[in-house]
Amino acid sequence: MTEVKHDSHPDDIGCLEAINGLYAYLDGEMNDPQAVRKLEAHLEHCRSCFSRLELETALAEHIRRSAKSRASDRLHDRLRQLIDGL
Repeated sequence: MTEVKHDSHPDDIGCLEAINGLYAYLDGEMNDPQAVRKLEAHLEHCRSCFSRLELETALAEHIRRSAKSRASDRLHDRLRQLIDGL
């Protein structure tokens, strides 16, 4: 991925830095208030990075919901057969 600077935001961190910090931001692990402000400022005007944030948020929520459900007996049987075949 190449670094993108937006002409209308000369202090912008750029897309590469935004994406690199996105997971720490989503996980609540970004402890530097200035870094949070810069990332949020970037997300306010960069549709591409904001879309990535939306995708990652939706994916994390889907994984959380899926982790609460039980796999079917058919899937368990298939996995057992695969493991036994190793």
